[in-house]
Amino acid sequence: MKRVERIFSALIARYGADAAAWPFIYRLFLPAFLSSQVCASLWREAQIEDAHLRGLYKNTLPELEPSAALQARLATIASPRRQPIRESFMPVWRLSFTAAMASALLGVALGAGGYLADYTDPDTYTFDATASYEVSNWIAGTDL
Repeated sequence: MKRVERIFSALIARYGADAAAWPFIYRLFLPAFLSSQVCASLWREAQIEDAHLRGLYKNTLPELEPSAALQARLATIASPRRQPIRESFMPVWRLSFTAAMASALLGVALGAGGYLADYTDPDTYTFDATASYEVSNWIAGTDL
């Protein structure tokens, strides 16, 4: 099989035997491909196979119509309920918003009031700004 025939075979495998499904540039080259006897026979075989597959997938079942009783039952199922849906006393978003505001208020009250730490005596606290990630001394308990 020549290179052109292999390319044409790959194009048929990818896009099928319907020329409308092929990209525009390949449709331009289709007459040049079909000038070869082998490509023309591949094209005919692919069209026969596509026609056979279309015949297999043809819908030969009759159209079914639902009865009036079935339509009435489906209409009663799909009808909206008459009972109004009552909203709970406190929806989840209100509860979560209340919890967030309470924690923010508690944080401001404790931070502004200074209830947790006494900063008046500078000997009771230290600020280490060395930014070292070495923790072996701290784990050993020698440098606290």
